[in-house]
Amino acid sequence: MYTGAREPSNMDKQAPKKTTHVGRFLIVALLALALVFLNLQYIKFTQFSISGAKPVWIRYPAQKNHSTLQQEVKMPKTEWIHKLMQYGYQIHSFTLEERTEGTLLMKMIEWPKPPNPSVPFRKSSDPLHTCFIILNPEKTFHVGDKLQVILRMFDFDGNPKQYGGDYLQARIHTPELQAGSAGTVIDNQNGFYYIHFTLSWPGKVQVTVSLVHPSEGIKVLKRLREEQRGRIYMKSTFKAGVISTTTVCNLFLTPTKPLCNFTDLRTGEPWFCYKPKNLPCSTRINQVVGGVMTDNLIGEESLFFQSKVNVKKPILPCAVGYIIVEPSPQPTTVLDKCVPAKPMSSPSGFYYKDQWMSLTCNIHSFNTPAKVTKCLLRKKVYLFGDSTMRQWFQYLTTFVPGIRRFDLGNPTQVGPHCAFDMQNNIMLEFFTHGLPHHFGSFSSQHLYYISNKLNEIKGGKDTVISIAICAHFTTFPAEVYIRRLQNIRRSVLQLLTRNPDTVIVIKTANVRGPTQGVIYKYSDWYTFQLDSLMRRMFVGIKVAFVDAWEMTIAHYLPHNIHPLQIIIKNEIDVFLSHVCPSKKR
Repeated sequence: MYTGAREPSNMDKQAPKKTTHVGRFLIVALLALALVFLNLQYIKFTQFSISGAKPVWIRYPAQKNHSTLQQEVKMPKTEWIHKLMQYGYQIHSFTLEERTEGTLLMKMIEWPKPPNPSVPFRKSSDPLHTCFIILNPEKTFHVGDKLQVILRMFDFDGNPKQYGGDYLQARIHTPELQAGSAGTVIDNQNGFYYIHFTLSWPGKVQVTVSLVHPSEGIKVLKRLREEQRGRIYMKSTFKAGVISTTTVCNLFLTPTKPLCNFTDLRTGEPWFCYKPKNLPCSTRINQVVGGVMTDNLIGEESLFFQSKVNVKKPILPCAVGYIIVEPSPQPTTVLDKCVPAKPMSSPSGFYYKDQWMSLTCNIHSFNTPAKVTKCLLRKKVYLFGDSTMRQWFQYLTTFVPGIRRFDLGNPTQVGPHCAFDMQNNIMLEFFTHGLPHHFGSFSSQHLYYISNKLNEIKGGKDTVISIAICAHFTTFPAEVYIRRLQNIRRSVLQLLTRNPDTVIVIKTANVRGPTQGVIYKYSDWYTFQLDSLMRRMFVGIKVAFVDAWEMTIAHYLPHNIHPLQIIIKNEIDVFLSHVCPSKKR
């Protein structure tokens, strides 16, 4: 994923020397002794405990299941509702089930924090002092086997950490085969982490592990999300004749002066602007990105967010970093066709020769315009969401010459956009989701809440809907995202009641690059939490998923919120395989 040694920085005078070969050998020896003592090669991760530690952990990408959460939350609390009321939501619009669900979901994404309120930088997680061990690397592995990796986190002074809460990403890959797959991380919350992979192809398989954020940095991210929820703000222009005024807008504003209330009447989603002095609220004509609050960090907090030190920084192997995988002696399993409501697995699939292969259903390669056209014949396709969904619109209208854009004169970033293939009766439309979002200037008339648009669609077997909504909610409290998803889900269920044959596909979130300027606003940890909420809320509903989260982690290309065409092509293949499913021949 990301390679290279740390470059000189202003922390060089504080940072310790790199781990020596002797030091690394000692670390390997200590970990090896720990493995023997714990008999880890026989671990079943529903049973293990370490040194008498309480057997409790966080597992990601999977999260706590719903029944476990219901047991933990004996009395439904309403703290999340109270927060939403402060933001302008109305209590009467929540059902009892939604109130309880919100409490359970907030419990689900709770994250362990450091035991001390203030941890010095040198006592925080250091990927250079940490290394990982492949369990039983000398074993003969076959395709279909599970691979386990263990690591213990160390701080900058070379001391082992006694608590967890770090956010890691991991993958296995074979560059020569353009193959890759994401791993599942288990945090035992005492400094030890376990990573599990499914081996899906033969050959030399390498392991890559990265520290995305130390636990101390995540504590800061949590504080920013709760205390400075308006750190990205928008503006609107109000105009009547020659008079024009611009004011600040956001989901929540301190009522230091009169407000214009632009709460959506149908969904109850709030939005406010400061009222201009000489113009009525009805004269609002646009919405633009206003700016970003700076100087958000306190004291040493900035040291926890150094892109070449402890943000998306690779963790090296203690010894061997790869295994050899032999072909499976068992016959190849024939996968079923892709149908909605299939449970999501982890990993959900893998790349092989740059093509995404699902582990649950048969993905076809729609590698010619004719194949795409045949699949979309006589269909109405609605794409709702952010710029990652707009990439689908751009790909389809570029790859298939017959689907021609109809120029509505709308901004490229925002839309809405539409395209038609008149000969094959194909309609393709893209709509940006309603506020908040951080695009450039756009008309206030082009604000479409997904729930409202879904309520306007008749549906049926020739109606295809895809939804992607996450990236613009990362700076807002998770309660806001939960409420948005509840509204969308309600409309999805109503649509499926009207016409059960409607095809609805949910695209999960993308990972981002480690650019310093976006870490505080769009951290992968923020996105991971929201993505986990979305997956949980659509469990058991007749929708399909395109797992863009794992597809962007597993690929060899650098992380980017707007991935290159090869990843988009694979996302479209998964999407169309649910629109036009078939078994493997």
